[in-house]
Amino acid sequence: MDMIRSVIVFLCLVVFANGYNLKYGNRPRPHASLAATLANEFQLLLPENIQYDVSTQNEYKIVSVSPLIINNNDEVTVTFESKTPSDLDWIAAYAPAGVDIISYVPVKYGYCDEAPNYLDESSPDYGKGSLIFNFTNLRADINFVYFTNGTYYPVVKDRSSVNVTFANLNQQLRPRVTPSGDPDVFTMAWSSYNNTKPVLKWGTSNGTYIYTVAASTDTITIDEVCGAPANGTGWWDLGLIHTSNFTGITSLPKDSKIYYIFGDEDMNTFSSEYVFYVPPTAGEQPSDRPTTIILYDDLGRGSTDDTYTWYEYGRPAINTTMSVSAEIFSGNVDAVYHGGDISYATGYLSVWDFFMNMISPVAGSVLYLSTVGNHESDWHHAHGSIYDVTDSGGECGVLTTTLLQQPSPSTIDAPWWSYDIGIVHLVGISTEHNFTIGSPQYQWLENDLVSVNRTKTPWIIFGGHRAMYINSNYGGPVTSDISVMDELILNIEPLLFKYRVNIGFYGHNHVVQRQAAVYNKQVVQCSTAVEDPTTKITTHYQIDPQATVQMVVGTGGAGFTVNAYGGNEQPAWSEDFFYLWGYTKVYAYNSTYLYWEWINSANNEVMDRMVFTQSTDFSQSWSTPPEKSDLICHSVTSNGNTGTTAIIALFTIIGAVIFLFGLTQLWIFIRGSNSKTTFVTDIDPLLSGTSSNSINSRL
Repeated sequence: MDMIRSVIVFLCLVVFANGYNLKYGNRPRPHASLAATLANEFQLLLPENIQYDVSTQNEYKIVSVSPLIINNNDEVTVTFESKTPSDLDWIAAYAPAGVDIISYVPVKYGYCDEAPNYLDESSPDYGKGSLIFNFTNLRADINFVYFTNGTYYPVVKDRSSVNVTFANLNQQLRPRVTPSGDPDVFTMAWSSYNNTKPVLKWGTSNGTYIYTVAASTDTITIDEVCGAPANGTGWWDLGLIHTSNFTGITSLPKDSKIYYIFGDEDMNTFSSEYVFYVPPTAGEQPSDRPTTIILYDDLGRGSTDDTYTWYEYGRPAINTTMSVSAEIFSGNVDAVYHGGDISYATGYLSVWDFFMNMISPVAGSVLYLSTVGNHESDWHHAHGSIYDVTDSGGECGVLTTTLLQQPSPSTIDAPWWSYDIGIVHLVGISTEHNFTIGSPQYQWLENDLVSVNRTKTPWIIFGGHRAMYINSNYGGPVTSDISVMDELILNIEPLLFKYRVNIGFYGHNHVVQRQAAVYNKQVVQCSTAVEDPTTKITTHYQIDPQATVQMVVGTGGAGFTVNAYGGNEQPAWSEDFFYLWGYTKVYAYNSTYLYWEWINSANNEVMDRMVFTQSTDFSQSWSTPPEKSDLICHSVTSNGNTGTTAIIALFTIIGAVIFLFGLTQLWIFIRGSNSKTTFVTDIDPLLSGTSSNSINSRL
C-alpha cells in the first residue's frame, strides 16, 4: 500500500508541476526537448526566424493602443482583431520602438487567446480581443507587433502605428540597500536614464533630509557579459546605475528608520520618499521583538498582467514579493536573504529591469543580501565558475553582482561573504565556485567561522544556492543534485560541524524540505513533533541538536522540481518535503532559542514550524557523530504538502478513480490547512520550564 500511495502522489505532483498551465501544454515550443532547462519565456523565441507576410496583412490588425503616455508601473491595453484567429497568435512589445525585431527579443509578449472570446466562434467578439501590458519604466518608447504561427517561425502581421512613451524617461527608480561589509555603512543603489549629478538625500524624520551624499555612476556594457543571449538577442541597456552610502549607522538610535529620496541635483528630479528599517547591530536586539530575517531562494520575476506567458517560472514570485513586502511594512523584519537564482533573466537582460522594479518595496526597505546561483553565474568557467555549462545565458555573474552588491570582501570572481544581523551571523558561499578543501573560498569560510563572536551572534545561518542535503533522484553529472551534495558534504560539512553552525539553507531544487540534524548522511537527531493542546498547531523541536540542521527553501517563485523520493525510498535524514511557493521567516529570541516558520505566500498560512535550542557553552564541541545511525526521521507515509486546492482540481482531470483513491491517501500528505496566520508572540514555555505545556512535559 505504501508503494501504491507513493506512486499516486508522485504522479499527481508530476501532473501538477507539468500541467500547471494545461491551456498552454500543447503550444508548439521551439525547445521542447530542453523544456527542463527553460528559465523564462524568451527562451521560446527565435527572432532570427521571423518572417513578414503582407499578403494576408489585412486579416490581422492592431486596432488601438492606450494610453500612449505612461509612468512606471502603468498598464497599456492593446486591442486587436483577426479574421482567421489562431491559438498561435501573439502580441509582442518591443523597445526601443525602432529596434530590429530580427536581432532582439521583445521586452514582453502575450498570447491573443488570453482574450476570452478570441477563439470562440459562437461569440460576436470572435477574433477580437485585448491584452493588458504592465510596464516598468524602460527609458525608451515601446511599439507592438502582431504575430501568428507561434514562436518558432513567427510571422509578422501588423505593427502598431503609434508608440507608447514614458512621461519622464529619467524617473529615479529601483532602490536597493545592501551591506557594504562595514557595519557603519550601508550601500544604496538605484537606476536612472541620464542623471548628471546623482545624489542621495536622507534623514531620520519623515520629509527631512539632513544629509546629501554624492553617488558614483556605473553602467553594464555589452562587452562585459560573456556570451549569448546576453550579448546577442537578449541584450538590453539597463541605464545608469548609481551607488551612494548611508553612513554612521552604528551611531543611530535603536529601531531607527531612515527616510530617503534619490535623484539628480542638476535636473532637480527625485524619487518619492522611501523608508528603510535599520536592523540591529551585532549583538543587539530590536526593542520589542527578536531579530527577524526572511529567507528564500529561486524567486524570479512575475507579472500581474496578461503577458505572463511562461507559467513554469516566476508567476508566483509576485505573491512572494507582495507577502514579504507586507511583512516588512509592518516594521517586523530586519533583513532579507535571497540565496541564489535571483531574476531568472538568463541572458535576456530586460528581465532585470522588471525584476528590480518588482523587488523595490523589499530591497529598498531592509537590507537585501544575496548569493549567486547557477542562473546568475555559470558560463563555461567564466569568472571562476567551476561548471562548464551555460545556465546564466552569458551573464556570468556580471549582472547580479553589479545590480545587487554583496558585502565585502565579495567580488565577481569570489562572491562569498558574511554579515551580522542582531544576534545572527549570516554566511553566504558560492556553490558555483571552488569550495574544495584548501581553495580560497574554503580558507575564507574557515577563517570566518573561527572568528565568529558567539557571545554577540550565538546563531549561525549558513547559505549557498545548491543544497548540501537534498532528497532528490537527480544524480550523475557534476552539476546534479546528488553530485553537488556529495561534494559539499565531503568538503564543507566538516567545517559546519567543527564550528557548530546551526542551520544550513539552500535552494536550486524547487521544493521545500526539512531535514534532520545530520552529519555525513547519518541522522544525529530527528526533530520531535509537538502539538499545542490549545491551538492544535504542530511544531517540530530540535533540542540542542549536535549537528547542523539542513533546510531547502527553493520555492520563492520558480516552477517545482518534482523529483523527491517518498515512502521507503525517502532518505532517513529527510523529515518532510512539499511543493508550495513561499518563504521562511526566522526569529532569534535569545542565545538559546530560535523559531523557524515556512509561509505559503499565496495565502500567508504557516505550513511548517520549527524550534531550535542550543547550549551556549561554545567552548564545548558537539558530540561525536555516529558512524552509522539507525534513526529514520520520517514515516513511510510522509507529510509532503502538495497544496490542497491544486491537487483536488487536478484530480478532476486525471480521473474519478484516482480522485477517490488519491484524495484519501493525499490527505495524509496535507498539513496546516487550519494553521493560524499570526505568529504567537509569547515565547515558548520551554524557556521558563514552569508551564505544564513546556516541551519537557510534552515529549
